[in-house]
Amino acid sequence: MSLPGVGPKTADVVLMFVAGKKIVPVDRHIFRVAKRLRLVREKASYDEVREVLEAASPEGRHEDIHVFLIRFGRETCRARIPRCSECFLEDLCPFPEKTSE
Repeated sequence: MSLPGVGPKTADVVLMFVAGKKIVPVDRHIFRVAKRLRLVREKASYDEVREVLEAASPEGRHEDIHVFLIRFGRETCRARIPRCSECFLEDLCPFPEKTSE
């Protein structure tokens, strides 16, 4: 992380994809999903979100969890106008601002 422009997420992506480490890198989509589902507290840090997701990830599935959560956050649990009615978690989701779109 001493290189310009390399922060925790970039370092974790390299560690996961290149070095095969059991890490779940956290981007903006993963942050949003984890907070909306109340997997973490609203003010959770990068490390807190990563640690919760890593602990919940089955052995050997860290990369799958990372990729799925990004896709889910981009396509269904979007920042603006989430597609709650299409979400398989709609009945369980505690997100208060659910939409009907």
